[in-house]
Amino acid sequence: MNDIYQAALLAHAKNPHGAGAVPRGTEDAEALNAGCGDEIRVKLVWTPEGGLERLVYEIHGCAVSVAAASMAARRLEGKTPDEIAATAAAFAARLGQAGFEEEWGDFRAFNGIENYPARLHCALLVWQALEKALAKRAGP
Repeated sequence: MNDIYQAALLAHAKNPHGAGAVPRGTEDAEALNAGCGDEIRVKLVWTPEGGLERLVYEIHGCAVSVAAASMAARRLEGKTPDEIAATAAAFAARLGQAGFEEEWGDFRAFNGIENYPARLHCALLVWQALEKALAKRAGP
């Protein structure tokens, strides 16, 4: 990646899929990037069958954080909690390491992000919130 703000990343940042109001106290989880101040609140809406109908999030962050949330919201629709957890683990394993193959679609915009170490945390923010939300859903 020559430039972290590739076209796909900027497209998601400018028109984020799933972005909306998530008033405090209604969220399933939230996450904060203490390094830069980016923050996200997520609300997971489930189908009666147990799949994710939609991920709604309210985010205050950089283009990388917003794009990662948008891409996640689009990719995770219809997934079960186990599939979401597996996708989160696969994302974390690839980010800054193995990279994203073609089947990851727009997530390929994050290939090369290791050249911008501070941005790794921005790309992970939505996934951290999702992991918290899934743990809360699963219960103690």
